[in-house]
Amino acid sequence: MPTTVVSPIDGQTLGHVEQLDAAAVDLAYSTARKALEEWRKVPSERRGRILLKVADLLEARAEDFAQTETLNTGKLLKDTRREAGRAAACFAYYGGLADKVTGDTLDVAGPFHTYTKREPYGVAVGVIPWNVPYVFAAKKIAPALAFGNVSLLKPAEETPLTALMLAEVLADAGLPEGMAQVLTGGAETGKALVSDPRADLIVFTGADSTGRVIAKAAAENLTPIAMELGGKSPQIVFADADLDAALASVLLGAFSATGQMCIAGSRLLVQSEVYDTFVAKLRTAVAGLRVGDPREHSTQVGPQVTPGQRDKTLDMIRLGQDEGATLAAEAPYPGAESGGFYVPPTLFTEVNPEMRIMREEVFGPVLAVMPFATEEEAVELAHATDFGLAAGVWTKDLGRAHRMASRLRAGTIWLNTYRMLSDSVPFGGVDHSGYGREGGPDAVRLYTWTKSVWTSTEPGIPPGYDF
Repeated sequence: MPTTVVSPIDGQTLGHVEQLDAAAVDLAYSTARKALEEWRKVPSERRGRILLKVADLLEARAEDFAQTETLNTGKLLKDTRREAGRAAACFAYYGGLADKVTGDTLDVAGPFHTYTKREPYGVAVGVIPWNVPYVFAAKKIAPALAFGNVSLLKPAEETPLTALMLAEVLADAGLPEGMAQVLTGGAETGKALVSDPRADLIVFTGADSTGRVIAKAAAENLTPIAMELGGKSPQIVFADADLDAALASVLLGAFSATGQMCIAGSRLLVQSEVYDTFVAKLRTAVAGLRVGDPREHSTQVGPQVTPGQRDKTLDMIRLGQDEGATLAAEAPYPGAESGGFYVPPTLFTEVNPEMRIMREEVFGPVLAVMPFATEEEAVELAHATDFGLAAGVWTKDLGRAHRMASRLRAGTIWLNTYRMLSDSVPFGGVDHSGYGREGGPDAVRLYTWTKSVWTSTEPGIPPGYDF
């Protein structure tokens, strides 16, 4: 039965997308296997030129992608326009990198010429979430193709539209059939995809609960896997920080994308000397956030992507109050009559590290703040969660900034800024935030494996061996 795709802005139906069954997944793998033999024959420079053409076509259609992404996800149009540029830039980056993958020549004892080369895994499976579908689709497909793999991509069933549009652009750019396939559907489609022994690599972005299921399926076939999972990232504001700049960054980190970011800075730690001053500013700012239609320029916070996520966020807000936290500020938001999936941006104070709103990922516009006294306490509070994806630090003391960057256990540390990302910089987490890295030189290591080659300049039994 097809999936009905609705807009979180007003609940209106956008279309219907096919739910692929196990037979369709089997056919996709058969097609991918045949395509792989042909794609590996394509010179890397030619692969790169195809991806660069994809980038040009995506730039030309950027507004179409942005408008569709906003309708399908409820994200602010100004954000999806920026993300449309990021997706095009992703293909340009990997298009330029495709023919620059090198191995090493190694100096070993004896009469040998020894070197390494990088080999593509083969069929690279990408599974992406519903919060940033267009960018994640680009980040899974572009590096896979650049380094000689073929790609099978499964978007979230709620937000498949831009991934399907991307597949059309790939074909228009001249990518041969079968090299990159988009497989739509829900949990059963995903299960068939990641459980298949013909998967040579699985790269997943999504919830840690789903990551565990995929990791178990991959383990059955010893399929290599990389996972970027959830987060509960701290933003740490020291007393000497530029408080106005920090305030803007805290709001961006906690409430942009309606808090639906794995890197959301949803735990705020403020040094005691400036805690009252900073929280007073924050309370006013949160109460004044403008929630509404993401297509309107004045809107700062849009709806949640799914009804389920809306309900989870509302439940977590109630839970925070039940646990004894103080609801210090809440912004007005459209009600049920709008038809959309809106929730109130919410600020909690009087929290402690044991509360679930301080430990669990809400994935909504909910920020909890508590004071700290010393640098040592800030580190301890920052680590009071199972996640380790990102962290932000605000201070004018450069020595402290770099001490904190060294001490904090998280895959990305932002100093006096937040939420900056680039395809040229590795990204991923530790602990319950996953393992493996996408982006930059780590993308080459993720999507290829190392082959070692020994050549003897004196053919025969190696010196020192007897037979």
